[in-house]
Amino acid sequence: MQEQKEKTIPNEQINSVSNLFSILSHPIRIKILWLLKKNRSLNVHEVQKELNISQSNVSQHLALLRTHKLVTEERKGKEVYYSLKASKKISKVLASAVHLIAYQLATNSELLSSYAELLSFLG
Repeated sequence: MQEQKEKTIPNEQINSVSNLFSILSHPIRIKILWLLKKNRSLNVHEVQKELNISQSNVSQHLALLRTHKLVTEERKGKEVYYSLKASKKISKVLASAVHLIAYQLATNSELLSSYAELLSFLG
């Protein structure tokens, strides 16, 4: 019988995944990604208006998202427009996160509901 070697994930891949989650850990960056998913392409001023934050703050977050290849930029005249680089893949990551949170909340709600029923029964 041949022993199967346990597959290990290379540290480089683990670091890449960790880095992605780090980039996605800021609420403004998540909002920007959702806006770009919804609108396909926006410039800094449009994002600023939607999020009601400073232009420099938007620019910093977009620069980070661009550096990590989550968004692309395209110059149209004097304006630079940003869009999702891998729209479907990023959308799946965001949707998976939302589904996971919804699942956790549903589980907690059921537990809280059961707990409340138990308390009313005992009370």
